[in-house]
Amino acid sequence: FTPGEGSPIQAVADGVVRESTDSGGAFGVHIVIDHIIDGQLVSSSYSHMLYGSRQVEVGDHVTVGEIVGHTGNTGRSYGAHTHFEILANGTTPIDPIPWLREHAGG
Repeated sequence: FTPGEGSPIQAVADGVVRESTDSGGAFGVHIVIDHIIDGQLVSSSYSHMLYGSRQVEVGDHVTVGEIVGHTGNTGRSYGAHTHFEILANGTTPIDPIPWLREHAGG
């Protein structure tokens, strides 16, 4: 997603932060949130955030819509954007757009 550098990034669902780092390698400033949705583990991943913008740490509980960081250009990135992934069972990347349409009213 390319909302512009510094734009807020919001959690897509209630959950618990599993990863939160400024040193995410190719992902740069990066967080992963674990959610239980329809009885299944689903994780959301947010990468390339601005340095100093992470608002959450490992173990924090977050709520849907909570700001977790801000769009940046860290790691292996060629312009400000939010690299967003949905991870089925916490590990398997799936296409996030159909998932968002089904679960986030969009």
